[in-house]
Amino acid sequence: MEKLFSCTKLILIIVVSGVFFASCIKHSELVSLNGDDREIKNPKGAFNSVVYDELHDYEAYKIQSFDQLMIKVNAFDGSTEEYLNREFSGGNTFSREINYDPPSLYFNSYTVDEQGEIILPLIGNVKVSSMTISGVKKQLDEAYKPHLKLVSTSVKLANMRFTVFGEVNTPGVHYLYNEKNTLLDAISMAGDITDFGNRKKVKLIRLTQNGSETVYLDLTKSAFISSQYYYIQPYDVIYIEPTKFKSRDRSSRVAGVVISAISAGVVILSLFR
Repeated sequence: MEKLFSCTKLILIIVVSGVFFASCIKHSELVSLNGDDREIKNPKGAFNSVVYDELHDYEAYKIQSFDQLMIKVNAFDGSTEEYLNREFSGGNTFSREINYDPPSLYFNSYTVDEQGEIILPLIGNVKVSSMTISGVKKQLDEAYKPHLKLVSTSVKLANMRFTVFGEVNTPGVHYLYNEKNTLLDAISMAGDITDFGNRKKVKLIRLTQNGSETVYLDLTKSAFISSQYYYIQPYDVIYIEPTKFKSRDRSSRVAGVVISAISAGVVILSLFR
């Protein structure tokens, strides 16, 4: 009985030690943008990390089929003061006041059809695919000139959304109301990456006119901000896969149950002893 008791204690110590070391996550695995920082020492003794990386040139989004566009038209039909006030306040001539939530944006926007066109009052079919938002505005301003006096249009992309799932704190579909957004913005809106997220292999799936494109980005190194994937686009899907430590963590939970059972057995044996 004495020998069995000693062996049981030894096994318990070995299991606990193994679970502890197997579940440890390195600090570097939890930090983004840390892979190539270069530290220099200033005269006062403090350390400043100085890294110069050139940002990738921002390319405006090109409209594709099934995009939704919010379009407003303002024209001169009264006094100049009324026209300017309506222009600066975002008023329009043919749409009512709406709420700017996802359902309202969908039901009050113009959907680009399979041919890359939208149908507008007075001017009919307008080709907008492969154009930027500013390009569409210029085109509509010219198209409405024969029909309206001092016309000015406002064009916004209504489907600026992206999806983040995997090892983030708030997975799901998120909406942005800004034309220039970065991958870091998207991850921040998803509540940041969890402790078990693999920052070295972030999958980004992007819909293009030629099909879907999948890339893997390493967020531990700042070099990714120089790539074209630093800025996200509508319908981007971002997946943060778990690290190997998560499976170890789950294994450690199972091991915890086993350890509890062994501990209970040791206590029972000691009582009988």
